[in-house]
Amino acid sequence: MPHTLVTGANGFVAAHIIDQLVALGHSITGSVRSTSKGQQILDKHPEYKSKVKFVVVSDFTKPGTWDSAFQEADIDYVIHTAAPLLDDPTNTDFDKDFLKPSVHGMTELLQSASKFGKNVKCVVVTGSINAVTTGQDIETRKFNSSEWLPVSIEDARQAQNPYISYCVAKAEAEKALWSYVTTNKPTYSVVVLLPALIFGPPIQPFSSLKKINFSTDQLYSLFNGTYQVLPPTAFPSYIDVRDLATAHISSLTTPAVANKRFLIGGLPFSNKMVIDVLSEMKEFQGKLPEDSGEKVGKVNFTDVAEWNEALGLNLRTPYQTFGETALFLQNLETEMEH
Repeated sequence: MPHTLVTGANGFVAAHIIDQLVALGHSITGSVRSTSKGQQILDKHPEYKSKVKFVVVSDFTKPGTWDSAFQEADIDYVIHTAAPLLDDPTNTDFDKDFLKPSVHGMTELLQSASKFGKNVKCVVVTGSINAVTTGQDIETRKFNSSEWLPVSIEDARQAQNPYISYCVAKAEAEKALWSYVTTNKPTYSVVVLLPALIFGPPIQPFSSLKKINFSTDQLYSLFNGTYQVLPPTAFPSYIDVRDLATAHISSLTTPAVANKRFLIGGLPFSNKMVIDVLSEMKEFQGKLPEDSGEKVGKVNFTDVAEWNEALGLNLRTPYQTFGETALFLQNLETEMEH
């Protein structure tokens, strides 16, 4: 069976990718920033023990930082999810915390795959719709998969705003990937997926419901008493994390998406949509904030449906995403109290 390297193995998206790869019979090498992070994954998922091993990559900017991952195993596929987090309060400086780790992490990975990954067939990257838009211009633009973020590195340096830093770093890391491919013509193909908000049950290790990951924290806040009135919607589009994981894995072996970047999922989203789903469920009666009457814009995607179709995605319903995730979090709440 294939051997797949998954970077950022203890992340929200990577956890679902690994879970699905294990079910498909892959051997997996997961990159983590410390040995303890790998152990946390095995503690949470003891069934992975014989199927998943870990390699420690603590500094993305170091030359050769990914070499050992390819030297220690015969890797067939790579799924690169690792990136600086928007909601990490220690990430404050654009260049040091966002730009360098994003760009160098990408180019170092590709170089190591070219140098030591003689059997690597495909590298799939978790990009972001933030490489296309900050969300400020959705009313005035049509979005297809060839668009790029109209915000520069200089803009990000001046703003020193974590969200702008995240968006620009995502775009620059992806540009570095395509530049590498054009210049070096690697033997493997590359694919970049560009999801918007990502929701679903969090199966990665975390120690507290107070901080899980960006989108899960947002969803949880809508029914845990944080708000009396619905807060503004962060971005008006989403995909279920389980569908996104499937899209990554399908991209490894789907010729139609080789050497492409594309928007994926593209379902409309608003916080009211979550409340509408939860208000139909007895478990959440009396726990939901009032509607704010917010008018939420719609992202005008021109090609997302064809990419979903190319990968054979059967996207989950709002109930499956928001209802199942809310129940999952409520059960965790009960477990963690005892």
